Amino acid sequence: MKTINQVHGIPLHYARLTNHPYGTRGEQRNFAIEERFLDTLKEALQEVFEHCPLGIPEVITTAGIFVDKPGQHGHGKAFDLDAIFWSDETLVTANFIHKKELYLGIESFLRKHFGIVLNYYYPNHKDHWHVDTSVPVDYNEKSKSETLYLQLVLKHIYKEEILVDGVWGRQTSGVVKEVFERLEIDTPITTKANYVKFLDITGKIAFKLYEENISPKHLLSNLTEVVENLPQQSRATVREALNSFLDHEETATWLNNFEEAHNLDAIIEDAIV
Repeated sequence: MKTINQVHGIPLHYARLTNHPYGTRGEQRNFAIEERFLDTLKEALQEVFEHCPLGIPEVITTAGIFVDKPGQHGHGKAFDLDAIFWSDETLVTANFIHKKELYLGIESFLRKHFGIVLNYYYPNHKDHWHVDTSVPVDYNEKSKSETLYLQLVLKHIYKEEILVDGVWGRQTSGVVKEVFERLEIDTPITTKANYVKFLDITGKIAFKLYEENISPKHLLSNLTEVVENLPQQSRATVREALNSFLDHEETATWLNNFEEAHNLDAIIEDAIV
């Protein structure tokens, strides 16, 4: 075991306390970690931030590495990532709904290094990514976590109509074949080289979409999704207020002046060169 409080010079903070609650930068802490797992974590974060358009962050908050409980955390071989803070941008993992492109870009590169990645849609993981190396990096059709990721990127990055349920079936299989042909990747996805190539290209495309998806229309779309995910008792009131804003003549005129900037086909072509 080794004790660390940073990775590649990026401070590791803890933000799960009353005076340092979740979603804040928290405070820097020491964490015990197994040394070979630390090497993998370093490689993964280096690749993430080499490709991320925001560059190297100022702080990463983690819910823990070594934790005295069964499983990989009990061996110091798992990492729970809560949030990433840059100077003028923040990704809190619980905010997936309106940070989808950035979130999925990061996750794509994490999956190139960790066989287990549990994300927002995996039960009890809305507020953090859990990553560990207990299984090899590959695609297993029976894996709920891998299929959830796959369906999320097919829907939100490649704009395919698909149900996100974590179950590999005929619909998911058919869409994967179409997208792999579009990306010029051989099938099946269960071949490691094909899967890793998909992760790499998808991460680059997601980051590019993040850079371009800053128009008011896109931000409004994100806001609408957040409203629809509110508890029932709050949703109707907030939806009514939002609709009043959207139905206003001057608002509608203003929004009509904006177009979505990205061309997905062009972004894909650049990514596969």
